[in-house]
Amino acid sequence: MKSRRWLDSAVAVFGVLSFLSLVGMYLAGHDIWHDYASPEVFDHAGQALPPWYSPYNRTPLEWGMMQVGYLLIVIFHVLLFVRFLLRSKETAPKTPS
Repeated sequence: MKSRRWLDSAVAVFGVLSFLSLVGMYLAGHDIWHDYASPEVFDHAGQALPPWYSPYNRTPLEWGMMQVGYLLIVIFHVLLFVRFLLRSKETAPKTPS
């Protein structure tokens, strides 16, 4: 019973974190779409890096947010699945032998 209570709390906490990370991932994706420019893109196009280019244009924080957000969402779904399995075992009808 205590482990199930802990699991319920973990699902609730990671559910909120999962939703917040989804919002953060949307914002990070928006920044990546508008600001991302890697040196490989310019090299592939046969152009030198423009004078305005800076490491900020590689959007490292946004890519980090995408990785952390994805991890939080995966943890939430794994916990939710484990909780579902444990609940289904508890409520499964007993078959007479």
